[in-house]
Amino acid sequence: MYSSIHGRVMENTVPVISRQGISGMYSFQESSSAASSSSNVTPEVRSLCKKSSENLHLLVNETSLAFYRIEEHIVKTVPHLQGIAQQVKSVETKAEGAGFDQDYTAQFLSEVEIIPELQSVQGWVKNALVNASKIKELQDRRGPT
Repeated sequence: MYSSIHGRVMENTVPVISRQGISGMYSFQESSSAASSSSNVTPEVRSLCKKSSENLHLLVNETSLAFYRIEEHIVKTVPHLQGIAQQVKSVETKAEGAGFDQDYTAQFLSEVEIIPELQSVQGWVKNALVNASKIKELQDRRGPT
């Protein structure tokens, strides 16, 4: 749109906003400067400066259009941000649930150590694991059958 205001875009120029006459309207003027003509200014920076200047021009001269653009931006971004907020809440709820599960598991395990019947079951499980590993070793020694 910057080019539509000027009709053409000149190389090595910087848009400058100045006040014109009694009407108080602001407009663009292009002025050459040594800083803008240096080779380290990338096209992206020029484009960003042009867009920023254009938006500033709209805000100064055409406030209703500027506010329309702001509203348009809000309408486009708010639904996406709401979706992200819902995802964050969902992850937060899952993390909180996992924390509660961890607390309940730790509490249960501390109570299990107190119950004597479960201690004998724990001994049986240990013996079964030891016997299973011994059987596996014997099978490995014999080789495939």
